Amino acid sequence: MSRLFTRRKVLETACWAGVSASVLPNVAFAQAPTNRRLVFVLLRGAMDGLHAIVPTGDPAYRATRGALAYERSAVSQLDSFFSIAPGLEALMPDYRRGELLAIQGVAIPYRTRSHFDAQSILETGLDRPIGSASGWLNRSIEALNGSNGFGLAVGGGLPKSMSGPRPVSTWSPGKDRLGTSTFEESLARLYFQDPYLADAYIAAQTLKGQAMAQGMDNARGGLGQFKQMFQATANFLASDQGPRIAAMEFSGWDTHAQQGMAGGTLDRRLGGLADGLLALKDGLPGSVWRNTVVVIATEFGRTAAANGNRGTDHGTAGAMLMYGGNVNGGRVLTDWPGLAHNQLFEGRDLRSTLDTRQVLKGLLAEQFDITPTVLNREVFPDSTSLRSLTGLVKSS
Repeated sequence: MSRLFTRRKVLETACWAGVSASVLPNVAFAQAPTNRRLVFVLLRGAMDGLHAIVPTGDPAYRATRGALAYERSAVSQLDSFFSIAPGLEALMPDYRRGELLAIQGVAIPYRTRSHFDAQSILETGLDRPIGSASGWLNRSIEALNGSNGFGLAVGGGLPKSMSGPRPVSTWSPGKDRLGTSTFEESLARLYFQDPYLADAYIAAQTLKGQAMAQGMDNARGGLGQFKQMFQATANFLASDQGPRIAAMEFSGWDTHAQQGMAGGTLDRRLGGLADGLLALKDGLPGSVWRNTVVVIATEFGRTAAANGNRGTDHGTAGAMLMYGGNVNGGRVLTDWPGLAHNQLFEGRDLRSTLDTRQVLKGLLAEQFDITPTVLNREVFPDSTSLRSLTGLVKSS
């Protein structure tokens, strides 16, 4: 496939999706050492994993969850113990096909309820909120010897997960013809220099995102942003000469008040996420989809019980999702810790039984054949003691 044809195809498809051609990126297409694709989706603000992947089979579920507990008959069963949120119901056919894997009871290694610290740890792949200016995705690109154009950040500025010595392209519909940062991106970088200001900024952006989602499902910035961003990502990943690793992020998951149940604030965002994931699948040729894995993570979980505002506060363990044609799914992967009061972390949070790095190391090993030595020393430094999960992707 020629570079000219690839660029024209991206332009045509993006315009069809409602993305102005004037804001398309100058992505440097290049030959890559692998045909497999990886998309990392960060849900900023801390998604409530107990809403997304519902432990309806836990005997303490209803008593602990309180006002946010689902009746078992109101949600679709993933297995005899777990159910799926109504907002994610559209993914059930792919779950049955083995293309969706749910992971429960997972958390970063550092116990914090600060968005700033937790996001920093998740994106750098370290065990503390300081110590590296590079992200685990950029170090993965380096380990794969990916050239310019191998990595792509979609939807905003360059996230910390993609920061580092390897050049990474960026694309956002909010950028002008010259590719300079928007005011909000510049403001975010300023606020993120200070942990206290960063958490306040995230809270403000969450409120903004939730407000825009009300009645704006088809607008950029509302729930329609999910489909738009995933369609754009599919356009780039579909090219033989396009990127192999992409990073995306969506804010608006900090649900301290009026979190809601089916059709509520959080569930509508999950519905937007599901629509976006399906749009990504629809936008990829079958040969590319069969080699693709999307991993969806958030910085921490939320409290097991509802608060006085019918929302949830910052917690510890939560849920991750893996979606794609190369995912070994159709199951829930967990070492379930339980929801009884004496089983909760500090009497309030789902206890962590899996480290996010175990998931990510296992994924990179199986998707890209990155060796344990490189994973432990370079991509996730000081993680040798952590056993990588296996069987996350389909056998070659």
